[in-house]
Amino acid sequence: MAVKTPLPDAAIVEDTARILRCLGHPARLRILDYLEREGERTVSEIHEALGLGQATASQHLSLMHDKGILRRRKEGVNVFYEIGDARALKVLACIRGSVASELGV
Repeated sequence: MAVKTPLPDAAIVEDTARILRCLGHPARLRILDYLEREGERTVSEIHEALGLGQATASQHLSLMHDKGILRRRKEGVNVFYEIGDARALKVLACIRGSVASELGV
């Protein structure tokens, strides 16, 4: 007989759903991947590296910041972003694992 694990608290489930909804866009997944690999970066560095328009990158970054997935800081005219919620990296790791298994890697 399988051991049943208790259901998580409703607040935890809602918080997890918030992260998944926010990350449910290819550009946001690419931004998260880039920041994990490169560390803290400016909006300009992110949009140039990923080939996104400046306004598009800024919109996605602001949304991920508002949802608590990213942290940002201003230094002069530059705005720097970094990953602020390690749980988002777990989601990214799951996606990478799924893609790798699909590709037979």
